[in-house]
Amino acid sequence: MGRFAAALIACSLVVSACGDSDAAPDPSSDVATTSADDVSTIQLERPTRADIPWDETPEHIRSNERCPDDLPVDSVVPVNEPAVSLNHVAEIPEASALAFAPDGTAFVGTRGGSIFRWVKGSQPDTVLDLTGVTSTDRDQGLLGLAVAEGYLFVNRTDRADDSVVEAYPLIDGEPAMDEVVELLRADQPSREHNGGDLVFGPDGHLYLTVGDGGGQGGPFMTGRQEAHAFGSLLRFAISFDPLPALRAAPDNPFIGSAPGSDYTWVWGLRHPYRFSFDSTTGDLWISDVGQQCVEEVTMLPGGGTGGEHLGWNAFAGNEPFIEQAIETHTPPTFSYGHRDGLCAVIGGHVYRGGTLPELDGKYVFGDFCGRALLAFDPETGTLQEIERGTVSPVGFVIGPDGSLYVVDIAQGVWRVEPA
Repeated sequence: MGRFAAALIACSLVVSACGDSDAAPDPSSDVATTSADDVSTIQLERPTRADIPWDETPEHIRSNERCPDDLPVDSVVPVNEPAVSLNHVAEIPEASALAFAPDGTAFVGTRGGSIFRWVKGSQPDTVLDLTGVTSTDRDQGLLGLAVAEGYLFVNRTDRADDSVVEAYPLIDGEPAMDEVVELLRADQPSREHNGGDLVFGPDGHLYLTVGDGGGQGGPFMTGRQEAHAFGSLLRFAISFDPLPALRAAPDNPFIGSAPGSDYTWVWGLRHPYRFSFDSTTGDLWISDVGQQCVEEVTMLPGGGTGGEHLGWNAFAGNEPFIEQAIETHTPPTFSYGHRDGLCAVIGGHVYRGGTLPELDGKYVFGDFCGRALLAFDPETGTLQEIERGTVSPVGFVIGPDGSLYVVDIAQGVWRVEPA
């Protein structure tokens, strides 16, 4: 079971890192209509690209070139002995997302659309089944979870291959499927690079990611309109009066500049699968799954005003990729190459817990292909492995007690502990 689940997600994440592509999906008609009558769903229109075959685009051709030997990337210090240990706390094959409620109850989603409720010391129990309305091809599936104000928020792809963000009221600790509110729907142009993370920021706004639309090299990105919602980190003000509803945060940097850009906070991203905020500084850390050569992570200081372009697809990491006009871009805080089995970055958290003092202030994250946990020290710029071979990481979450948890697509949830 575990190996099968790992193979499923490996197919999607490795496609994301190495770059395969498919034609635009054919919408099906079996999508559940879940929006409340008095709440409007935000609609994100798909980006467009040149009407030529995928394999003839300049982006596709560039994506199949050999990586340069002198690629400007950071060196990864290999692990000799694990610096941490991993405690397996919940057995949930195909786990893809985790979120904690304020009382410590955890909700764990699987890629296929099952959602479990898990309380420390007990066995997980299924509380919501979305498998009949969730698609799982390539980068699709149930991708993000969050809990706030008595609601469970879900980011997934549906049977029409759209990305959908929904809110389920928690009644007696369980999400009520028949009272779901659909908040956002993104018309995905392909089954790749769906992004999918879902985080409430320190400012109380809801942040979520949408990928670049798929295709090798990002053909939807080149020459696109400024700050299109695709290939971006989006930022929404949210109200609960009486039902949850989203709108563009009023101080977003591109309000009114172009259709779909009202919601954009940061753009120039390929497949921003995971991101997080430092609980102490408010710094924003965004990991972006790369093309054929480079994985990258960018830190943006807390309290910023947004608007940064992170480079894709004019750049991949620090390397020029597709020639296009961009006035300026923000380079990654660090990047690493596809070497030693590494090829798909999984964003994590800056550790601020008390049980692992050697990791305090370091950004702890993973690489899916390498089955590795890594740590970046912002003070020294050192990038090192801290564990390898135990998990196939697809997410990291800080628990209510400050502990760091790893979501493992093969076996479920692990807690990071001292070695």
